[in-house]
Amino acid sequence: MSIGSTVCGHPHPPVLLLPGKTPRFDGIILDLDGTLTRPTLDFAAIRREIGIGADDDLVERINILPSDRRIAAWAIVERHEEEARRRQVIQPGARELLEHCRLRGVRTAVVTRNTRRSVETFCARYEVSFDTVVTREFPFIKPHPGPIQYVLAQWKMTAERVLTVGDYIHDIASGRAAGTLTCHFRNPGCATGNIEADFSVKSMGELWELVFPDEACGDVDLSTHLGT
Repeated sequence: MSIGSTVCGHPHPPVLLLPGKTPRFDGIILDLDGTLTRPTLDFAAIRREIGIGADDDLVERINILPSDRRIAAWAIVERHEEEARRRQVIQPGARELLEHCRLRGVRTAVVTRNTRRSVETFCARYEVSFDTVVTREFPFIKPHPGPIQYVLAQWKMTAERVLTVGDYIHDIASGRAAGTLTCHFRNPGCATGNIEADFSVKSMGELWELVFPDEACGDVDLSTHLGT
């Protein structure tokens, strides 16, 4: 299995880039669960079933378990992920934002601690694609900066022109350690504690305004590009 891909979902068709003012960023790196999708994974339930404390890092704790318990723990995680894939719902406005990024030449990536299969399910279900995909099959996972650094190297971009977006502290820590600007995606009704990031948004509409400050999302008609 490859650790990074150039496209996930459907190929990018040739496009005539839309004219407009320069976007604030040259690329955006997004988390999957709870950022591109509505929150569906119940991490508290996963921890209880495995017997891991609420404050422990899930992946790190699993990986130090004895072999038989580690295998059983990953089976529990994968069962929850399979259920989450069945219930996966895209965040309102995410598809439009990704399409506008493509039309304006802003690179997009998914960096997730979930599996490649979950990303592929998302791409196929909602007909979206990304320039780069990094999943937990990669040698390093968030909060390590390695996944973000990998994306930057693939894009040949400086970190200062890239925004890392996520709903959890690991997303922000990874982006910050790699030198990018960071944005906390705050899902209404979900308590995530005090996460310090460069920016904070609570919807894809607010993220659009952050990336394209001179273009209100209602001012751009994407219907012909989205086939609606």
